[in-house]
Amino acid sequence: MKRYITTIACATLLAGTALADDYPKFETFLGYNYVRFYPQSNVPAFSANGGSGQFVVNPKRWLGVVLDVGAVTNQNFAGFSATNTQLFFMGGPRFSLRKSRFKPYFHAVFGGVYYTASSQFTGTLVTPSFPILDGTTVVGEVGNSQTKFALAAGFGLDIKITRHLAFRPGALDYYYTRIGNLRDFGDNSQNNLRYSAGINMMFGGEKPAPPPPPAPQTKKCPDGSVVAMTASCPKMNLSLSLSATPAELCPGETAQLNVGTGGASMSQLNFAWTLNGQPYSQDKSGVFTATNPGTYDIALNASGNQFGPAAAHTTIVVKEYVAPTGTVQANPAQIAAGEKSSLSANFTGQCGGPIQAPRYTASEGSIEGDQFDSSSLQWDSSNNAEQHKTITITAKASDNKGEGTATTTIDVSKKAMVAPIRLPDVLFSPNSARVNNCGKRVLLEQLRSYYERDNTGTVVLVGHQSASEKASNLSDQRALNAAAVITAGSGVCLSIPQSQVQVSAPGTDQQGVSFDSAFCASSAGGGANVGERRVVVWFIPNGGQMPSSVTDAKAASATSVSGLGCPK
Repeated sequence: MKRYITTIACATLLAGTALADDYPKFETFLGYNYVRFYPQSNVPAFSANGGSGQFVVNPKRWLGVVLDVGAVTNQNFAGFSATNTQLFFMGGPRFSLRKSRFKPYFHAVFGGVYYTASSQFTGTLVTPSFPILDGTTVVGEVGNSQTKFALAAGFGLDIKITRHLAFRPGALDYYYTRIGNLRDFGDNSQNNLRYSAGINMMFGGEKPAPPPPPAPQTKKCPDGSVVAMTASCPKMNLSLSLSATPAELCPGETAQLNVGTGGASMSQLNFAWTLNGQPYSQDKSGVFTATNPGTYDIALNASGNQFGPAAAHTTIVVKEYVAPTGTVQANPAQIAAGEKSSLSANFTGQCGGPIQAPRYTASEGSIEGDQFDSSSLQWDSSNNAEQHKTITITAKASDNKGEGTATTTIDVSKKAMVAPIRLPDVLFSPNSARVNNCGKRVLLEQLRSYYERDNTGTVVLVGHQSASEKASNLSDQRALNAAAVITAGSGVCLSIPQSQVQVSAPGTDQQGVSFDSAFCASSAGGGANVGERRVVVWFIPNGGQMPSSVTDAKAASATSVSGLGCPK
């Protein structure tokens, strides 16, 4: 036993070296112990209670040397009224984690255990050899004590309460002993479990922090910094920005100068404006009035008692006046005589205000709103060829200061005049509307040849009569009968569409048209007024003009010609 105590004491003294001041140099633990013993064979497991004390020397923040001494006892051993007491004394290293008020640790300690066990008994002697003692009551006590090897390895947790005091809610160790079993000399090892809890006291190392020096008197500056009461606050940086609305304007207009100070109050600042490098104003509400065209650089310098100087600048462009300019279009740009063309114009300007709607004029013809009308153009009546005229359209637009013009042209064409073709007259006997064979030759042969060359042409039949003839509608009947010959489409009659045949019946009015009998004069019986008993025949090619002598003509389809059939 003395050998074990000497070993532990030497280890403890060797660990007492110079220690750092941020952890305790010494620790002392006092607490409760509970041990659950597990013998290997014929002795059942049993529990013992007691107490222990630990003394720790810490040469390092994380390393300590611990001396662990304690005792536990049990009054009922293996079902007998017996006293079983173990006194353990061990020492070894401890490893601690000191990060906060919670300090977990792990240790392994080695040493010895002093074991003692005693039991009293009462009995009656049976001694046949000594009759005098037989039946005597005997009271006795048996016991055993031994010192053996022991070790413990485990972990625990200390919770710091104050600088010198910590609470250990629990520590758990594997506790190994080598106590000989008197009943079985081969059972000499026990694997036990030890639990402990208590108070840990700490000494040295951690020194209380010295009281802080008295705080100097300070003041808070506008920028948020704190300086001594007698010191001056640093000037804040001023975030200055400048813009103009609008940045482009015309002479006479004004632009608002917008100042950004980054949150600083205008009342804390002094302004100085320059225009193209020259002093301009010191107002805090900047306004620029445009005078002459050009580019202007406006700069602002600002400063204040609490702010360092800052500068910003912007550029304003003053535009010069530009009169309206633009284009005019005619759609279509080529028209036939009598047609119309739509006009449109687009004008832009600068610094003259709103541009009014354009006004149009034409070198010839007429303008109605935004349309050109060519129906009033004058043409050379003696020229039957195709004619062209170039009409100049002028558009004018005005703003508040001036006017601009734009021009375009329209090509107006008049097709070549196609003259109507005069065929021989169809002559009639006095008081008769029947178309004779000579007249049919004119209609069925000569007229037919023209129609076959141009089947889109128009036939005009103008009926006449003499004043001596009795029937008043004889001229109308003669024109209708002639129309039936060329439109009936049956027998010898032609099938010219009625919509391409025009009929007119001016009666005794010969309309100044000369007499053309050709070879049919004798077929109508002659006489002084044979030239008045007729139907004047015209063929108008496609694009040709109606003879000027013809009036009140109407399409055959609008008459009763369909009911006449093909005349005999």
